[in-house]
Amino acid sequence: MNKQRKFFVDPILKEISFDNENYWMINLVNTPEFRRLSRIKQLGCSDIIFTSASHTRLSHCLGAYEITRRFINQLDLSIEHPYESKVLLCAALLHDLGHGPNSHAFEKYTGINHEEYTKKIILDKTTNIHKILVQNNINPNDVVDVLFKKAKAQWTTDLIDSQIDADRMDYLLRDSWYTGAAYGQINPSILIRGSRIVDGRLCFEEKIVAEIENLLIGRFHMYERVYNNPNTIKYEFVVSSIFKRVKELINQNYKFISQTDLIKLFDPWFKNKEFKVHEFLKLDDFVFSTFIESLRIEKDEILVKLLKAYDDTTLITVDANGNQAKYQELLKENSEYFVGIYNVKPLRIYTENPDPIYVIDKLQNVKELTKVSKIMNKLKDIKYSTSYIIQIK
Repeated sequence: MNKQRKFFVDPILKEISFDNENYWMINLVNTPEFRRLSRIKQLGCSDIIFTSASHTRLSHCLGAYEITRRFINQLDLSIEHPYESKVLLCAALLHDLGHGPNSHAFEKYTGINHEEYTKKIILDKTTNIHKILVQNNINPNDVVDVLFKKAKAQWTTDLIDSQIDADRMDYLLRDSWYTGAAYGQINPSILIRGSRIVDGRLCFEEKIVAEIENLLIGRFHMYERVYNNPNTIKYEFVVSSIFKRVKELINQNYKFISQTDLIKLFDPWFKNKEFKVHEFLKLDDFVFSTFIESLRIEKDEILVKLLKAYDDTTLITVDANGNQAKYQELLKENSEYFVGIYNVKPLRIYTENPDPIYVIDKLQNVKELTKVSKIMNKLKDIKYSTSYIIQIK
């Protein structure tokens, strides 16, 4: 029997493989819905400060798939649970299908949840993704259940959405590589080799606790220094203000000089409607950038000022010691287009609930991580949280 195999060369994981019973999944990669992710940057606006961070959601999804595949092989899950393993691989591969332009930044502008649109794309019977899953005897609802923590097999959720999973492992490795930040440089091979399934849960051997600590602390610093970098946040704020202003102008029946076809692509959001799946799939970073560029010929004074700040972020200041009182005081003298507050969501290094990490000690007892790691026991209550006040001069 001839083995079927296709692989992608990857700078982070070296090789991403589709072979044997998983070979058909390459068809998912070749769909327009998945290929769209090659036109969406993984870190949104972060390349304004981390200039090499132009890697894409597509490369991350492939990476999450590959790390999941290696876990499955290490744990012999495809032998004992062939269907669940295939569903899990599909979930890992497709988990970010619903991201819009600029990734998480788009969610901040619009309030659109990427997980909900991932679900919609997978379940929509008109998408190529849905059709290929069904053709290969994979129930799309089962894939969605894994992504939304509703799967019967707990280990499937543990491997794709927990405090130490394939998704986090890949984005930490990939994002730290492309940003030049050293915090996320973990060793996935050690974590994979030290993994086991006990009573239906993902567990790790005590001998690799140091690598678990490295991942958790590295992720904490990546959020503090990279994902919530104030220079990125101020750029996101000006883009958000541009969107708000265009929406306001539409409500005022302003006559745009620029291409109305581009504006119509974002019409559902501007008109407080929900994007249909086929409408949402037209959006990517290139469409977004072209839309912004098309506004440069407009005469609206507020829009002109915002676009100047978009080009020159030295016109934007960030106060890292912001609070609601300061923000309200600034609002008395400034339009909300030019002053804003961004509250960084509190982040802990590690939480014991609701999804603890389990460790198998030397006596083969399963224990929660803080019972084994003195470092995590000390650091578990440390959290990172701050508020930024952004002002356009």
